[in-house]
Amino acid sequence: MKLTRSGYVWIPLFHIPIPDRHNPIIFFPTTYEILTEAEVVRETSRIFVSGSIEPSFIESRIREFLKLLSSELDMEFSLRLRVKTSSKSLREYTYVHATNTILELLGGKLDSDIIEAAWRIDSKIGLPHSVFGLRLADLIGRPYIWRFGEEYVEIDKPLVAEVTDISEVALQSLTDQPFIDYLTHLAGNVIISVFSNLREEKDVSKFLRLYNALWYVLYGVQPPKSEKGLALIFPDIDKAFSVEVIIK
Repeated sequence: MKLTRSGYVWIPLFHIPIPDRHNPIIFFPTTYEILTEAEVVRETSRIFVSGSIEPSFIESRIREFLKLLSSELDMEFSLRLRVKTSSKSLREYTYVHATNTILELLGGKLDSDIIEAAWRIDSKIGLPHSVFGLRLADLIGRPYIWRFGEEYVEIDKPLVAEVTDISEVALQSLTDQPFIDYLTHLAGNVIISVFSNLREEKDVSKFLRLYNALWYVLYGVQPPKSEKGLALIFPDIDKAFSVEVIIK
């Protein structure tokens, strides 16, 4: 039994994570390609991830996922898994694409019930709720906004985020932040406004100064500058990246 799935890497393009709070997230496909091959084998499971930022991190999380999935299903199985993607592809969606492929191989076509079951495992591993939101990308196929515990809303246009520059940024720890409730509310409203403007094909750059300023206030990240696209910050599990993107 073997399954091959290919597609494009998705990212939580507009997302400001705040511990113990669930704000809206806007997910976008990029131009980075990804391919996952999964096959049930008789020997010990083997996992290979090429490209991507920190492939060893992804491999270890996939192994944890397989162990917990085996326990949930009360069955033993071994897989050969090969993931091939761009060296700039981020860890979060690489993990999602690989494990979604495993779920489809073992359980058939993905649906919301399978996605929710996978999230129970993700949460045990300690992954952020944005992983749950990213799993939905395989069901939706277009940019969308989603908030934990709520339904997603998609953009009815096949927009793509072309990432022209990407670099990791240093994060200060978020401890005892004053006015955290107000900042959370503000962050949520900014992201909702960005989404509304994207749906109406309006300029979103006017919101980026405030969006990036919130990253500075919360995590000490210096606001990025852009040469030709939109410059912004977005997270990847326990890291964050400064990117320049062109939405087209």
